[in-house]
Amino acid sequence: MGSIESRRSIRRFKDVEPERESLEAVLRAGLQAPSPKNRQPWRFVVLSGECKRELAEAMRGEIALLIREKPDREDIRAGLETMDIISAAPVLILVCYEHGTVKQHDDGVDWQISARDVEAVELQSIGAAVENMLLKAEELGMGSLWCADILYAYRAVSKYSKGPVVSAVCLGYKDEEPGERPRKALEEMCEFCSRGQ
Repeated sequence: MGSIESRRSIRRFKDVEPERESLEAVLRAGLQAPSPKNRQPWRFVVLSGECKRELAEAMRGEIALLIREKPDREDIRAGLETMDIISAAPVLILVCYEHGTVKQHDDGVDWQISARDVEAVELQSIGAAVENMLLKAEELGMGSLWCADILYAYRAVSKYSKGPVVSAVCLGYKDEEPGERPRKALEEMCEFCSRGQ
């Protein structure tokens, strides 16, 4: 079984910080992701120790404030569970999006792709970078969790980044072995089309 099949989202980590060499291998895997015109629109901020603890507490406070303002939002409440995981994980990698502008050239005519189009494509490449990191962590015997709830605590995380933080990855050695979660069947999710058949 390869790392794609064996990878699971890990929510319980051992209290052991991964070696710097392993962390750098995970980050280098992220840097190998494809991106449009090789713009590489990502930036990673690695937090551990006191930095990560301080951020986790600031995020928890920010989410608690949101819950008081919007008590009916279950998605925000779930963010507190993510904060518990972030607090316990040895390492948190903030995944940031460095804005860029793109000018294309077509038949001698300059034209500007809309900023929204550029952002959509660049965010896809950031997703590929995160997936590369998750798979490398699995390959190295580590566990990981891709966190989107971090967006609920945007003010807390923004001080660590020059660009917007779009997600985060918890990283460490696994303290659980969850089973495989159900996946939809290939026949349900894919269509094959070929001319002449």
